[in-house]
Amino acid sequence: MIQDPTNRYIAAILSRCDLCGKKVLEIGCGKGRITRDLAKHAERVVATDPDAAALETARATIVEDNVTFMQAQTGVPDLPPGSFDMVIYTLSLHHVPVEEMSGSLHTAAGLLRKDGVIVVVEPGDGGSFTEAKERFGAGSGDERPAKEAAIRAMHTLAGWTVEETIHFRTLFRFDDEEDFFVSMLADYRQKPQSFVDEVRGFLHMHRTAEGIILDADRRLNVLRPY
Repeated sequence: MIQDPTNRYIAAILSRCDLCGKKVLEIGCGKGRITRDLAKHAERVVATDPDAAALETARATIVEDNVTFMQAQTGVPDLPPGSFDMVIYTLSLHHVPVEEMSGSLHTAAGLLRKDGVIVVVEPGDGGSFTEAKERFGAGSGDERPAKEAAIRAMHTLAGWTVEETIHFRTLFRFDDEEDFFVSMLADYRQKPQSFVDEVRGFLHMHRTAEGIILDADRRLNVLRPY
């Protein structure tokens, strides 16, 4: 699977934020797909994730000397106040337990310098990739309740205002059906054949000369202090 082959994430971020000379904390970096692009523009990136295996992959893939990877169980590292100019949640806020979302944002805000911003990139509602998650349980499955909770947490963060939502589409490219199954439905061999056939029929509709292309809506919000 190739995620975001057309670099829509960094384009959306740069449309709202100047990264030049900035120190950035990325919360929920996963295997480093967005970290790689942040590092091309920011002075320094500290990228965190609770998943040790994902961080190992990220470290092996991204060797730029302005990137530091850290394991942080809650996503927010224990670092001095005022360490960063920007905190970005890359598709990670909705993975925080609902009762801890506001606390995560508050703690992240404490790591920012004066006039620093919080950027939250979250899944949107449309697209064939989103349909596969909700219809077949692919990847992290149906995330609608968690996404709604993340939006509420942003809008109720005391002392911060949420700017207009920027919507964009990103792509996921799979070599073939097997690539999709291994990447997104690893337990598919334990599923009924009728389920597998239904997924194959869905994927067939999105087959192109470059492979199977699925798309997903994404939303970006910038939070600024009053």
